[in-house]
Amino acid sequence: MKNLFADKMDRMTDVMANRAAAAVLAAKRGVNSFLKDEEGETNLISILLIIVVTLAMVAIFKSRISAIMGTIFDKIEAFIKKM
Repeated sequence: MKNLFADKMDRMTDVMANRAAAAVLAAKRGVNSFLKDEEGETNLISILLIIVVTLAMVAIFKSRISAIMGTIFDKIEAFIKKM
């Protein structure tokens, strides 16, 4: 009776060890896949950096941009009035 119980425990231990090893391998594959395929993340960071630089440039040259836009709209209004 004790041998039967010990055999079942050994088999359960082996099954659990095999499942644990399979889970570890699957996790390693998942991590490796994630690390190799980080293309989306770098693109996102690049886009965010471009947006930040653009906003900084707008903040620095705000008065000049406003003056240029005012001139453009004045010319458009003058052109429309001539028609």
